[in-house]
Amino acid sequence: MMNHRTIQTPLLSLSERVYRMLLIAYPAAYRREYGALMVQVFRDMCRDSYRQGGAAAVALWWCSTLLDLVYTAFEQRRKVRFTVSKSTFMRLTGVLLIVGGAFWSLAAFSQFQPDDHYTYYGIYQLLIWLLAPAFLLVGLGCFGLGLHIRPTLGVLGQWALYGTGIGALVMAVGVVGTSINDDLWNVWMAGGLVHMLALTVFGVLHLWKPALPIFRALPLMLASGWWVMWTSALRTTSQTTNNTLSFLFIVGMGMVWLAIGLKMHRQQSQELVPAAS
Repeated sequence: MMNHRTIQTPLLSLSERVYRMLLIAYPAAYRREYGALMVQVFRDMCRDSYRQGGAAAVALWWCSTLLDLVYTAFEQRRKVRFTVSKSTFMRLTGVLLIVGGAFWSLAAFSQFQPDDHYTYYGIYQLLIWLLAPAFLLVGLGCFGLGLHIRPTLGVLGQWALYGTGIGALVMAVGVVGTSINDDLWNVWMAGGLVHMLALTVFGVLHLWKPALPIFRALPLMLASGWWVMWTSALRTTSQTTNNTLSFLFIVGMGMVWLAIGLKMHRQQSQELVPAAS
């Protein structure tokens, strides 16, 4: 009988690489002491999950891992009396949006599955499951953006981004819940509605007074993409055309979040140079 520790797939390899990258959230001393052990435990748990339930079980484990990582990382920062400065928090925010946007974009390829998209199978199921960590990471990133833009857009702008983040987190729960009970699809849809409405409010505010180092209309364009998908305004009688349009909208949204994360990360890196000198 094969030892489950020898199981290796592209999904497991990718998961380990992403997890290694996310460990940057912990203090450097903590990573040096426990980083290797944490990666080993994560790798073993991923393999156990894959052996027992395939890609869906790995996705569930990822959701649990991300929530635990965020909590324990901040707890470890607190223990070493780490003060969450704007520069440090924005650096973490950028990483969250970059990784979340990348997952979001990869998930778009699930739309190329032939036939209807009521259920997914094979590689397409794996791709659609990437939306769970994508929504979770983008949602957390939106909370970071909300703290950043308050001096410019005030409480309304901040809570518009908080609402965007809450909607994304609810969608992440919906993606996981749908695998357990199809009726939980409504959770996914409710989260999407909250995300879309809050993002629209922020998009209008950002158009009026830019608060992020990005094209001022970009958040509203992102919200418009949600509205087009939500109302099926461009839906046609051709399934192939619909699949292509869905792919373009989803990958576009993911690339926008990734681009915002890159801009925030770059801005933070530039701000650190004068501070270091």
